[in-house]
Amino acid sequence: MRIGFGNVRLAAFLAIACFAPGKALAAEATKEPAAPIALDLCGTPTQIGERWGTANRQAIHRALEQYLAKAKQEKLSEETLIRRAQPFVEIVNRVAPHWIVEARAIAAAADLDANLYLSFLANWPRGIGFHECTSYAVSRQFTRDNAVFFHKNRDNVDCEQAAYVLASSAPGVNKFLAVTNASAVNCSMMVNDKGLAGSADYPARLTRKDDPNALLPEPAEPQFRGVMNDFLLRHLAERAADCSQALNIIRDFSDKGYYAGGTVNGTHWLFVDRAGTVMEVSSNSGHVVHKIHTQKVYFSRLDGSPAATRLCQATEPVDFHLFHSVSRDPSICLRSSISGMTVEIDPQHPEVLSCAWIALPAKSLALPVFMGARRTPVCLVSGELYNTGKSLNSEKSQWEALERRTYAEKQQLAGKIQGLLTTGRTAEAVELLDKWTEDTAQTQLAILKQLAPPAAQPSATRP
Repeated sequence: MRIGFGNVRLAAFLAIACFAPGKALAAEATKEPAAPIALDLCGTPTQIGERWGTANRQAIHRALEQYLAKAKQEKLSEETLIRRAQPFVEIVNRVAPHWIVEARAIAAAADLDANLYLSFLANWPRGIGFHECTSYAVSRQFTRDNAVFFHKNRDNVDCEQAAYVLASSAPGVNKFLAVTNASAVNCSMMVNDKGLAGSADYPARLTRKDDPNALLPEPAEPQFRGVMNDFLLRHLAERAADCSQALNIIRDFSDKGYYAGGTVNGTHWLFVDRAGTVMEVSSNSGHVVHKIHTQKVYFSRLDGSPAATRLCQATEPVDFHLFHSVSRDPSICLRSSISGMTVEIDPQHPEVLSCAWIALPAKSLALPVFMGARRTPVCLVSGELYNTGKSLNSEKSQWEALERRTYAEKQQLAGKIQGLLTTGRTAEAVELLDKWTEDTAQTQLAILKQLAPPAAQPSATRP
């Protein structure tokens, strides 16, 4: 626990907010020299790529430097890296050609060779580290008001994390909200406008043949070249509307040899859709198996942990606050937990009112973003929120107090949005969502910066 002036200052924020809801924190935020700028990732693939490459130029360059340094250690030339990426590029040109256009625009905006950047997208995921993440869900018959929840804590090496709302003009592509590395537009966890949430986890559980709960596909030879699970999850976000469609797409990739499992050769997935279906999937380069879960609580791993036990033993219906707070339990929130996302899927209006609470890293204060928003605060996209939050050691109860107040404001806003949608004022609803998200991000970033040591407050690259 961090002691001293930082905690006193946060306690003061909380005390003042109790008497003047929202105003005290907003007033404090105005002391910042510049409010967070929002990034619009809704448009053509070229527009999206240009905006991402400009906002994340520094993070992209750092990632490319690490990629090339590792290649040099392994005596791999740039030509070899580009050649090894060709199966990925060929598959993407068949299933999602707009990614290639987008990637080339990112490279141009970041002043990089486009073919080298494409090789990074294809090859680098194999080398960023193999940590086992934790995803969980609660069956909706055990939640308050039959709410539909999903959560993932991502565990990996220290790497700038980004969250974003993206709506491509490419035909047949769903709008979605996701968390990824700041250097690439892919997905570690996501929710889309059809009400499907999902995660792709490292499949250590697939190797535990003595585990009676393990969902194991038949063995298959590794593919090594093709599409890794971070891009496959993006494809699922863009094309699937529910658990059934997600399963069919994973099967199709396996059948056609598109999935590149490499040495690990497998992915452990969790999906939750607007109907409340909770589906576990295990896949490798040749086989896919799945299971629908109807028990009270499902954890992708550590199902005997204190975090899982808290949910299993809850005597009252599980509400948002309990479901979300479990994500910071020390049994699943580790030093390697670089990001977390709790999703509330709205069954009636998933395209507008589904909401993702994003914590960068997982231990930090969570920022809510509605699916109906068009603009994403730059601090979420650029890695600034991650770099600020990872230096903090505040107790989770402090963040929970702030999140409860934000949740109450979010619920009031959702009521207003429903009224606007009923009267056909969609554009007004989107503008209201964007403004609220930007104001909330400004307030929360100001709080984090007040508590963070000066060295942990990098200046973000802004468009």
